[in-house]
Amino acid sequence: MAQEIRETTRRYARVRGPFDGNNLGDVRTSILIYDLNLGGGFVNFGDEQPSDATWTLKIDLPREGPITVNAETVYRGVSGVAVRFVDLDRDSAARLGRTIHALTERSF
Repeated sequence: MAQEIRETTRRYARVRGPFDGNNLGDVRTSILIYDLNLGGGFVNFGDEQPSDATWTLKIDLPREGPITVNAETVYRGVSGVAVRFVDLDRDSAARLGRTIHALTERSF
């Protein structure tokens, strides 16, 4: 039986991670970010997920240093929260783009 191969196209290239970071809300917590891309990522909170719909996150990028992003919830899962970045400033977008490009190039 032939298995159907479905090609998935995504708007942005993504890198698996994890990337260290922090939730900069009222209660500052350490986070891990997976599937990082220019549009957002998947945030894993070490403890209980906060109920907020929006966050300010600090993400530690290798070689580029930390960036601060505003994020909003796309959906919640058992292991974390998918977020989209909003109002990403030009410098942070450029640094994030360079990081993703470097890490995706290295994976081939």
